[in-house]
Amino acid sequence: MIRRLLARLGESQLLRGRVHQSLWLEVILTATAASALMAVLAGALVLSQSAQMLERDAEELQRQLSVGLTSYQPLFNLQRLLLQAASARQVETALVVDQRGIVLAASNNALVQLPLAQVLLLPRQEPLRRLFDDCPSASALLACLSRDELQFQGPLPWIGGETLTSRRQYPLALEGSTRFGDRATLITVIDDSQAVPDALSFIVRVFLAGLLPLLAGCVGLMLRLRQQLIPDLLRLAQVDALSGSYNRSAFMESATELLHRAEPLQSPMALALIDVDHFKQINDTYGHSAGDQVISRVAELLRNSARSVDLVGRLGGDEFVILVQLPADAATAMLDRILAQVVSHDLGISPDHPVQVTLSAGLAASSGPGGYVLSDLMSAADAALYVAKDRGRSRVVNLELEALGTRSGTAARARPGQWQVRGV
Repeated sequence: MIRRLLARLGESQLLRGRVHQSLWLEVILTATAASALMAVLAGALVLSQSAQMLERDAEELQRQLSVGLTSYQPLFNLQRLLLQAASARQVETALVVDQRGIVLAASNNALVQLPLAQVLLLPRQEPLRRLFDDCPSASALLACLSRDELQFQGPLPWIGGETLTSRRQYPLALEGSTRFGDRATLITVIDDSQAVPDALSFIVRVFLAGLLPLLAGCVGLMLRLRQQLIPDLLRLAQVDALSGSYNRSAFMESATELLHRAEPLQSPMALALIDVDHFKQINDTYGHSAGDQVISRVAELLRNSARSVDLVGRLGGDEFVILVQLPADAATAMLDRILAQVVSHDLGISPDHPVQVTLSAGLAASSGPGGYVLSDLMSAADAALYVAKDRGRSRVVNLELEALGTRSGTAARARPGQWQVRGV
């Protein structure tokens, strides 16, 4: 039954197609986002690991250079150590500043004997200036020299950066120096600007390498969902649980699409609203379970009487709707047959007291004022349904067909049980 509903005219294929399209989009977005997240995390780990290694290198560099400060060597030996460090490593700047704030030795000879405050004002000394950003004034530089510090500078200082600056104070013991107890600050600036581009390149490689397997895994999962879960979800989304017919939203969507397709071809369409007569009395007399059985059996009779190209839905309560690809007179005759079958069919609700169920129907066709607009067709069919109830129920009323018959002088159509099929 469900497969038959899903196969009718491809209406459910529209929903299925949208679901599958959305799934493909979600698969691509999910795989891309997962691969990007994995790549970013991997890049962050690599950058963090590189930063830790650079910190160890900076500590080792400080240890090696501090030998020239504390081993009673000549000042020119300390200068030579700084120059060697700058040429053999990624050291951008190395300074030894005494307690007066004067540069005793530097990897750049032009900085020797300059006050630190003047060095900070020179071009291309931005890393050094950032190292002393927390100093409130130039006069406070001497106090800042006494603080040990190691920090990254750049866009991601918490996991790495473009430069690593270090500042550490050591006891000063140079050959020829008679000032015992003096201390000097060793400042190094290590260039790590290539780490960020390398990490970005690594992120791109990880992203591209991870995208394919993640996409393949998501596609495999989606295919299993399409085979097992989606049909059940479509059934739950489209089919009314009690009647087994289209629910209101599924019918409205499918009917709108069907009318949209029929309009350019001017294919005749007809819509009918159908009510179970005195349904409240059935519930009150036999109970709500009997009422549910009536809904289920009537829906089954409607589906079995309708063709495979027709739409049958339950709008709610005891109200059904059917959309057929027939002109008004043929659709009216078809509904007359359906109503007669319901009247003559034993629904088996109460074995002791047979219950006769009748239906009332109001019909509107695309040849009328409503055209192919679903809301207009339903309004016209609803008005005809009220007329059918006013006339005593258990009948089909097509106001447009009656108006046409009145204008042409033809006789009114016979009541159910006396109907004749003309042109069918």
